[in-house]
Amino acid sequence: MRGRIFRAGIILLFISGAPSIAASPDPWKVSGPEECEECHDVETGIWEETHHSMTYESMPDSDDGVSIGEKLGLDDVIEAELCQTCHLTLQSEAQDEPGEVIAGVSCESCHSASADWIEVHSEEDKTPEQEISLWAESEAAGMIRPGNVYAFAMNCLGCHLVPQEKLVNTGGHAAGSDFNLVTWSQGEIRHNTFQSAENNEASPERKRLMAVLGVAAELEVGLRAIGKVNDNSGEYAQALVERLQNAKTSLSEMANASGSAKVKAIYAAVAGIEIKLPMDQAKAKGAVAAIASSAAALSADGDDLSALDAMIKSFGEYRGEAQL
Repeated sequence: MRGRIFRAGIILLFISGAPSIAASPDPWKVSGPEECEECHDVETGIWEETHHSMTYESMPDSDDGVSIGEKLGLDDVIEAELCQTCHLTLQSEAQDEPGEVIAGVSCESCHSASADWIEVHSEEDKTPEQEISLWAESEAAGMIRPGNVYAFAMNCLGCHLVPQEKLVNTGGHAAGSDFNLVTWSQGEIRHNTFQSAENNEASPERKRLMAVLGVAAELEVGLRAIGKVNDNSGEYAQALVERLQNAKTSLSEMANASGSAKVKAIYAAVAGIEIKLPMDQAKAKGAVAAIASSAAALSADGDDLSALDAMIKSFGEYRGEAQL
């Protein structure tokens, strides 16, 4: 390991059978950023300049970090599981041993702990047919590939929609980020250089898909989270309700603007649900399954979403500046 690398760790949500609140990658299966750097040195260099990478350095001394730590009675936010889940990457030397912090939000925070797929993913001298097969094998072993837009959107929102009620109601942590998959993925965390000499932004087609699936993932993650709420009058619960209401409205607008039957199918999953507390849990569970199924259909077959371009422009500037 490279000394005190910037730390990273996010939660893992899989599209199929996703838990309502994600858990950190298993430290025993975390390889660490230096393993990825062997092939992805450019991408690693880009990552090292991002806020994701720097959470290990910035979080403990930030005003929010100090304040939240004090309110929760934490001696060290770096050592607190509540904080590690989303802000840090942990690695252990033996199975079932506690993990040690090795980075901030890193490669495996976003692509999943790699022990089960890194060797397959790293095979060289592949024919195009073998490459397709090995990608599929890597995903089957748990890798979250950027090409699977819904899976990585779910993973992002597992933290950007805060998964812990106590952090918000007691600690004063924000209930989530003002997250937009298009603008947040095309800013500083963009590192699309492995197949290209330049760090190009996503194509218009991909940004359209991200716009829809990012909102769909927010609805699924939010509906799963709201089912775990203990205090319906608390700040966390109220923030979730507002967030879900806004996401539902956004998805309705996208369905109407695009005219896409597949986008309309995603919206249909939540159209009949009144976003309020207490939530009708049976309806919420049904909606979660329907959102995932309809989102998978859009991911697999695509659709003409060009009518969304004006809406995507209205999202505003990208978050941060991409490294070139």
